[in-house]
Amino acid sequence: MQIIEAKSGLSLEHEQITIGAIDVGAPKNIGWAILSGDTVEHGTDLDEFVVRFAAASTGRPSALGFEAPMFIPHGRPMTNLTSQRNGDNGRPWSASAGATVTTIGIAIVSHVLAGLREYGAQRRAILDWNSWPNADDLLLFEAFVSGSNHAGPGEHWKDALNAAEGFAKALPDLDVANAVSESEVFSLIGACMIRTGWAEACDGLLSQSCLVTRP
Repeated sequence: MQIIEAKSGLSLEHEQITIGAIDVGAPKNIGWAILSGDTVEHGTDLDEFVVRFAAASTGRPSALGFEAPMFIPHGRPMTNLTSQRNGDNGRPWSASAGATVTTIGIAIVSHVLAGLREYGAQRRAILDWNSWPNADDLLLFEAFVSGSNHAGPGEHWKDALNAAEGFAKALPDLDVANAVSESEVFSLIGACMIRTGWAEACDGLLSQSCLVTRP
């Protein structure tokens, strides 16, 4: 039985954690997956995901990943302003596909977090993976699914499942799993957390990067 132990000292069995992931895209290209105990769920309707994830994650530590850039570099010189993040490996966030999914991701994340807020008004959403798991905290992360890990056309839920399973395999050492690192960032997911009531503007989230896992 795999035991997940946070630096805060909380130890949990793997089965006590709920993991969700969303493959970001236009409404017809969205896919999602949820791992909770022995249960695996998946689908393509974003509003159904909100309902199912809220039910599966209530009262337990949970993680939710989005397959889109969740932060961009900040403070770089002009000549390097749109270059790839450290760890993007040839797939810049600012390239045509990257820029598109980054923009769509803001809308998707805001929609999902606003929906989940209605179910978990007393929960805490966090980006700091070193303080997770703790109580029923919701850890938000970025999933980077690329290359051979991509599923076939029309199977976006499989990309989401790859992302969720990738996070599960990375436990308990999420520090080692983190694939992208920038010294200064503008956090898009932090902005979404503030806009949807999961955090206050004074929490410093706009300058905080999130975990990036690569299945």
